[in-house]
Amino acid sequence: MNESSFGGEWIFAFLIIAVLFGGGNFGFGGGNANVAAYATMADVNAAIAAQTSAANQQAILLSSANNNYETSRLISDQNMTMMNQNNSNIINAIQGFNSTNAALASGFASVNANIADLGFRMEKCCCDIKTQMLEQRLQDTQQALADARNVAVNQAQSEFLLNTMGKWIANAPATA
Repeated sequence: MNESSFGGEWIFAFLIIAVLFGGGNFGFGGGNANVAAYATMADVNAAIAAQTSAANQQAILLSSANNNYETSRLISDQNMTMMNQNNSNIINAIQGFNSTNAALASGFASVNANIADLGFRMEKCCCDIKTQMLEQRLQDTQQALADARNVAVNQAQSEFLLNTMGKWIANAPATA
């Protein structure tokens, strides 16, 4: 983070100003006994190198943090995409099951209707067969009754004829 308009190097600017303008003669020597306490050019270069290194490290850390943030955003977006696709797949599967269930229900309704129709047809068939059997039985009974009446009528006629003819002998000997 830059904390000043000098880009975080304000301490070096202060150090350079102190070196140049420090002492009794504004840093130009002039017999000052404390000149040995001032920073040398090597000290200033080392301080500048250290500050540059710190700034570079800070930039690397910031770049790493940005990369981590971007990576986590990409992972989050991919997770969201996968979750949306999964939800879509689940919805499609549920709709498929619902349509299959509806088709099965419709199919079973058709089967049930056909079974009911088959039961009706079987009942009708059985009723028709029973009716036909009863009609045939009635016809047989009526025929037997007619046959019995014919026998009774023939017998009654034979008795009548025999009674009116008198005594009758079959193949009677001839009388002469």
